[in-house]
Amino acid sequence: MSTIENYMLETPEKMLEIIEKAPELFREIKKASINKIILTGSGTSYHSGLQMSRQLQHLLQMEVVAMYPFEMNEDTFLMDNEQTLVVGISQGGSSYSTYNAMKLAKSKGCLTASMAGAEGAFIDEVADYILTVYCGEELAGAKTKGFYCTKLNLLLLALSIGLEQNRLTLDTFTEKVEEVKKAAEHFKGVYDASEEWIEQNKERLANSQEIRITGPANNYGDILESALKLLETMRCPVTGYEFEEFIHGIYNAIDEKSTVFILDDGSEPRSKKMKEVLSEWSETIFLLTTYESEHADLVLPTIQSSDFLTFNFIIPLQLICAKIPSLRGVDPSTPKDPQFHMKLGSKKFNK
Repeated sequence: MSTIENYMLETPEKMLEIIEKAPELFREIKKASINKIILTGSGTSYHSGLQMSRQLQHLLQMEVVAMYPFEMNEDTFLMDNEQTLVVGISQGGSSYSTYNAMKLAKSKGCLTASMAGAEGAFIDEVADYILTVYCGEELAGAKTKGFYCTKLNLLLLALSIGLEQNRLTLDTFTEKVEEVKKAAEHFKGVYDASEEWIEQNKERLANSQEIRITGPANNYGDILESALKLLETMRCPVTGYEFEEFIHGIYNAIDEKSTVFILDDGSEPRSKKMKEVLSEWSETIFLLTTYESEHADLVLPTIQSSDFLTFNFIIPLQLICAKIPSLRGVDPSTPKDPQFHMKLGSKKFNK
């Protein structure tokens, strides 16, 4: 079993631990006067913020936006910033770009919080509130466990603030936490179904030359994260698009070399037709659904709540990252150049 697989299998337990630690972790920040939240980070960290931003905004009824650190500059903070919270996310906690974005925000009067995957992180130095993601060690270059745990930490932050500020009821708070626990319970079942399907299709998957992923807007952050993980580990061209964006031009690039994953949670009635049309050009068009369908290549036994599907939906794509690269002569747990960040000066520590 690969390192990535071990980390994935730890995820449900770590999610429950994070829920247990949330009251103490958010005890101080929930009292802060906040009316806007900016989530910032790169790569997987950005995707976690993007994936959760819509749900957080709905729960809190305040502006919540995800931004790359490079998007943030002096003009980002033109208004009164005293009630703006900037959350810097970095799995290893040593990203210079995230650190610098938080430092800029702080200089403009914002509140700052850090979310790193370990205590004593570099980005903690510029944080008013340290909101460690207690996911445990994850040494693989391609992060999986940390992605789920960061998304959960963001959700629990919003629930804590919402309850304290009377933006949501105790019943809603309790309901959301219970839904997360249900999603954690579904994790292993989705993992097992994905593992069986991957074994059946491993030769076709191993021969992938270029990969496209498309799916619903509600899971756009997850789609981008899937593309990043597949690119990191399969080491071939990979891109991810929301369904409507895929229709606007991307389909032109699909040919016999293309592998396409269509994620369908039942919200897009054209998914079946998309598979049908693309299958005229490629034999590796895969429809992954969360509901029973005779047209699906893989039906995932996920939680059915659309808000919490994010804790189950991309398990098969992450598991491909763990199992298939070795068939291509690649160790998926080790970056192509382990010293890359040190050479480029992009991180304080090589995490």
